[in-house]
Amino acid sequence: MKENLKNGIRKQKNKVISMLSDSLLIRHKKTRIEYTISKVLFKQGKPEIIAYRYYSKKGKQKRVYIKLDAKEFNKYESV
Repeated sequence: MKENLKNGIRKQKNKVISMLSDSLLIRHKKTRIEYTISKVLFKQGKPEIIAYRYYSKKGKQKRVYIKLDAKEFNKYESV
């Protein structure tokens, strides 16, 4: 199986299963920081991901949101 957020998961040649959905956990390949997908949007026919992660600051947990367009999908992997 070959995973790619932009193309889904390829099980066989030319057969793709879309795996992008709410609550899917993704990881930035270089930093290993994990995010949870909040929304998958389509702007002008192109997918965008809104994802978040938690961080603690002085005893309070906060969410940090990121927005990924299709050009950035190759920097992330599903967990």
